[in-house]
Amino acid sequence: MLTIKSAILYKTGVGYFERSGKIDLSKTNKIVLSFKKKLMNDVLASLSVAGKDALVSGVSYEGHDIDLDRALEDCLIKVPEFDSFIVLLKQLIGSHIEIILGSEKISGIVLGIQKFERGVEGTEEKIMEPFLVLSDDTGDIKNIKIADMTGPDARFSVSDEKMNKELQYFLETIYTSKKRDAKSMTIFLEKKPDSTTMDSEVSISYLHEVPSWKASYRLLLFPTETVIQGFGLIDNPTDEDWNEINLSLISGLPISFIYDLYSPNWIQRPRVQRRTQYDITPTTYEESTTEEGYFDLKGTGVLGDVMIPKLDAHRGIPAEKTGEQRMKHMIQSTKVSAAGTEGGDFFQYEITVPITVKRNQSSLVPILQSNIKSNRMSVYNENVRKDNPMLTIELTNDTGLTLEEGPISVFELDNYAGEAMLPFLKKDEKRRIGYAVDLGVLVNKTTKEDSLNFHDIKIENNIRAFRYRIKKVEYIIRNKSDDPKEVVIEHPKETDYKLYETADPFEESKNFYRYKVSVAPKASEKLLVKTRIVESTYTYYSGVSKYQIEEWYNLKLINDQEKDFLMKIWKVTTKLQDVNDEIDSKTDEKNNISTDQNRLRQNIKVLGPSHGERQLREKYVKKLESQEEILERIDVEIEKLNKEKENLEYLINKLNELDYENGTSLNNVAWGFYLVGESEVVVEYARKAIALDDEKGFIWDTLGCGLYRIGKIKESYEAFLKAIELSPKGEEDITKEIYEKVKAEYNP
Repeated sequence: MLTIKSAILYKTGVGYFERSGKIDLSKTNKIVLSFKKKLMNDVLASLSVAGKDALVSGVSYEGHDIDLDRALEDCLIKVPEFDSFIVLLKQLIGSHIEIILGSEKISGIVLGIQKFERGVEGTEEKIMEPFLVLSDDTGDIKNIKIADMTGPDARFSVSDEKMNKELQYFLETIYTSKKRDAKSMTIFLEKKPDSTTMDSEVSISYLHEVPSWKASYRLLLFPTETVIQGFGLIDNPTDEDWNEINLSLISGLPISFIYDLYSPNWIQRPRVQRRTQYDITPTTYEESTTEEGYFDLKGTGVLGDVMIPKLDAHRGIPAEKTGEQRMKHMIQSTKVSAAGTEGGDFFQYEITVPITVKRNQSSLVPILQSNIKSNRMSVYNENVRKDNPMLTIELTNDTGLTLEEGPISVFELDNYAGEAMLPFLKKDEKRRIGYAVDLGVLVNKTTKEDSLNFHDIKIENNIRAFRYRIKKVEYIIRNKSDDPKEVVIEHPKETDYKLYETADPFEESKNFYRYKVSVAPKASEKLLVKTRIVESTYTYYSGVSKYQIEEWYNLKLINDQEKDFLMKIWKVTTKLQDVNDEIDSKTDEKNNISTDQNRLRQNIKVLGPSHGERQLREKYVKKLESQEEILERIDVEIEKLNKEKENLEYLINKLNELDYENGTSLNNVAWGFYLVGESEVVVEYARKAIALDDEKGFIWDTLGCGLYRIGKIKESYEAFLKAIELSPKGEEDITKEIYEKVKAEYNP
């Protein structure tokens, strides 16, 4: 048996083990190892075998825990716990067997079991005794007492090859079902064709779960010095002693996970009528959108700060052999017996040699061995890990084969560096995989957002103001190691954000900009990425202040005409606020008077008939009469103010709805200005409305009213005539009050 010679224990709870020794291929061609069932997934994902003069021809291992009833469902031999011998003989009916009874040898085909009656010696009692009915090799029928076949000198064997295999399968299956935890793995070897010896050094390595090692420290304080002691605490959970092994404790963080390779993968397929349809959605991984599509980083042979010790001695391979040489032995010792062929959208691995897989057993078959193009890189993505970049490899599938999805263990110079999931790769496809954390680099990311002043104003159906929102993201990359680092920063793209005052990335993908940052040993570098987005806000004309209008004008965001228009709106809005304030003031005054009147009326009620009280009553009555006059005046003023408020609100609403391309909309604004007494503006907007639509009488009517207000009687008269001409009901549709005044004052 090959013993464990070296082990590497990781803080992530995995251990890398190596067994080595010499095998005499003339005596045995297989190595049998035993693992706990829970470790089989790790072992199958990482097992490697290297032989100096031997090739690996196959690997077989016990299958997952079996359903005993299902496993024995088709077995021809099923021996129960009770009456086992009789039942076995019945199941062998039609099979050839051999029986040895002392010196007598009988062979033949079992015909059945027959019971014969016989008396019990010394009594009159009779019993039924079973006999085996056998057709011997000469054709004679013989009855053999079954009791004689169970004696100490009796032997019984199944010579029928098929039934003998069925019996062996039954026994092996029963044994396997009882052996719940330990699973065996058999590695089959053969001599290399060019080897001249049957002896070969063999090394087997694998990875599996172990308890994470722990650290303990002692701080010793002396008068003139301080000493710290550190201790590593390790656990050996295996069923085997670790005798004089080379041990290393690793504090790095290679990625490690459990992927179920051991249990059978039963695919649940849909059952439909006449045809089966598979809705298979391929898993896609983000690719570069640039022409090259891969990082051009120069590898130094250092896996970040995942410190990998060299294990060159006590491996069963001569000590002068380096890890690189051992990996070459691993390559030379793997016999690939498969060829790849394409067929439409599928790819087939065709096994070119016969493979034997026993029932409820599995097999590990080499299907690929090829060089592959790769580029190593450290890549920072905050969503993957906040503080550190990941050590990654970009693979270009130039093997000429299609690579199926599965776990991949990464080794460097024969040392375990981490694990990853290799996605499905067709020929010449490229993918990046991360396998370990680069603890030698720290990345700190900070984000600030600012909104700039408005840079554009559009006045069309209300005010739309535009400004930039700037997002500044700063990455500080600190290299703690003694080696220079080249780190790729994946900066996420955001919808509608564009790069701003920032260098172009060397590469882009669908969701990321990629920047390359070189960092000297024990140094730091900064990367600033600025992006911006255009924000817009909508504001009603009535919601703009005088200060905003003047600020936009000074910034040349609006022209003279637009400023004049907005100032008119501001004046109307301000006037509406003044009217509301005056209404509130009048209402308060009215309420105060009403309160005082209630007090006076209450006082009058309690006054008596005396002379003094009569005089006081007369005084109160006069005051009430005076207050009533004031209240009547206030009501008139409030009514007038409410009418003015109504006109102002009408104008503001029409301004907020203003469409410069619609004559009716412009006329509504003109009429609003007429209601509030802005006659010059009435004429301005009425003329704009007529320029768009001169066939509507009500627009000419508005123009006539405005012209009369500014003293242009002749033009007003002509406008009213046009309005009467275009209106369906003639003079009935125009503003008669103003028209009558125009006619009275008009002198042709």
